[in-house]
Amino acid sequence: MVGLLTATAACGPSPDDAPTSEATAAVVSITGTAAEAPELNYPVPLTLDAPITEVVWEGDGDEVVEGEPVLLRVYSENGTDGTAARNDFLSVPVPYLLTEEAIGSDLFDVLSGHRVGARILHAVETDGVPIVTSIDILPTRAVGDLSAPEAGMPVVAHDGVGAPTVTIPSDQPAPTAPVVRQVVRGTGEQVPSGSKVVIQFVVVKWSTGEVYDTTWGEGRLPKTVTVGADQLIEGFDEGLVDLPVGSQVMLVVPPGLGFGPSGNDLSAETLVYVVDILAVSPAAPTG
Repeated sequence: MVGLLTATAACGPSPDDAPTSEATAAVVSITGTAAEAPELNYPVPLTLDAPITEVVWEGDGDEVVEGEPVLLRVYSENGTDGTAARNDFLSVPVPYLLTEEAIGSDLFDVLSGHRVGARILHAVETDGVPIVTSIDILPTRAVGDLSAPEAGMPVVAHDGVGAPTVTIPSDQPAPTAPVVRQVVRGTGEQVPSGSKVVIQFVVVKWSTGEVYDTTWGEGRLPKTVTVGADQLIEGFDEGLVDLPVGSQVMLVVPPGLGFGPSGNDLSAETLVYVVDILAVSPAAPTG
């Protein structure tokens, strides 16, 4: 619990349409929308007679499931002086497994039973320090409208938690040029070049349909990557820029834009990535 609430680094109201909400629990109140860091109000220094937990608004997305990933956007303050202890609105939300071992029994109890899209106010004294925290539960899967499959392209199906299964078309040669196709059309902010992006993905070999790598599965978590900074393979990097958060995109990456002439077993392989774009860091200020 200490690490989550003090570390530096949907479903439910979207950043654009969430009404300004206010919740009050004892001496602590919170205002704001899903689009911005909330305003926490309390007497400084704060004295807590007991932990405080209040739902600011409930979500209408998937219910969080024990042992599965949760993606949390956290804003917290040190109640002794009102200074920010953590602000994910300046970076990216962080994925955790919803287990007592991973996040502590206190936070496990706070999150259990809630749905994606919820915002929860939590105040607790940790090692003698009162920490006041706003917790937003974000989607761990793409959220939007499904697009119709394209002839000659791989078909993507989804299980109950949103994990994709990719079926390569039989007797269909791999494309020689990169392909970018939105499987799910998100409605969030666009991914700018150079930003950090939280994603889920699966990588499949066109030649065999074999899964080469994935973030989906027991004990696995979404990953955070930086796009447009030459940290990713070229076809993957270029395929995410300007797409909206909430999208699921299929990237077909020919060998020349994949691992190239490296001599490894993927150097001549066409790869199919299916990527869920879950969150993005704020665009860097211009000027």
